[in-house]
Amino acid sequence: MNRLIATCLSVLLAMTALAPVQAQADDKADRRLQQSQNVFEAFSDLTEQTIPTWLLERAYGIVVVPSVVKVALTLGGRGGKGVMAVRNPDGTWSPPVFVTLAGANIGFQFGVQSTDVVLVLMSRESVEGIAGGKVTLGADASVAAGPLGRSSAAATDATLSAQVLSYSRSSGLFAGVALDGTIISIDRHANESFYGISDVLASQILAGKVASVPLAAQEFTAALARATDAPGAEGTTAAPAATPEPAETPPAPPPADGPATTYPMEDPNPGAPPPGT
Repeated sequence: MNRLIATCLSVLLAMTALAPVQAQADDKADRRLQQSQNVFEAFSDLTEQTIPTWLLERAYGIVVVPSVVKVALTLGGRGGKGVMAVRNPDGTWSPPVFVTLAGANIGFQFGVQSTDVVLVLMSRESVEGIAGGKVTLGADASVAAGPLGRSSAAATDATLSAQVLSYSRSSGLFAGVALDGTIISIDRHANESFYGISDVLASQILAGKVASVPLAAQEFTAALARATDAPGAEGTTAAPAATPEPAETPPAPPPADGPATTYPMEDPNPGAPPPGT
């Protein structure tokens, strides 16, 4: 009997301890999305020192990683946590998935720096690679520093052909940044915790197959829509309740699970401004 009582007490204590941990995890995910939204909005503000609008409108996907920490003492490394969203065929944006960024480099260097990073994914392959698990920039997907300014044009062959265009902001300064050797991978634990679904795949989230999308994720998607003049740019403010309509035939079930295919048509000139820009 004493053993049974002790077991019950242990279970109760474990459940009590788990509740604040779960709440803390949710809060961290919300903050991560809010920070990512703030960084993206700063990079897409209509000034001459931000990501060109025409580039965002032709992107297959966006990766935002706030506060990428770079530490260097001869051997250098960088790491950060952020989010990724991809564009649907109808021009809208998918719910975000959580990703991590990590890299290393060798050379004469010293110091610690925190940098906000935005990656504009300009090809189907770059999106599929990240959604499928991970991508190494410079190996699996070519990467180049992106052009700045809403009226700028791509200036180099590297920019014209790169699958990923990178931007960084450190101490208020906007600039392109080279990220060869950096690995972007799916943060499966964060996705499971945030969406409340065990073993949820990134492809399922990007394809809109999750039953409920938290408000923080909706707000991030709305920020992308506003910056790219996409459907859904009106935001996430709840509309007044409408009079219930008669019941209709329920919608067909979603297609079977598989890799996300939520991208625009392949861009024949990735990174190049459209004619007349």
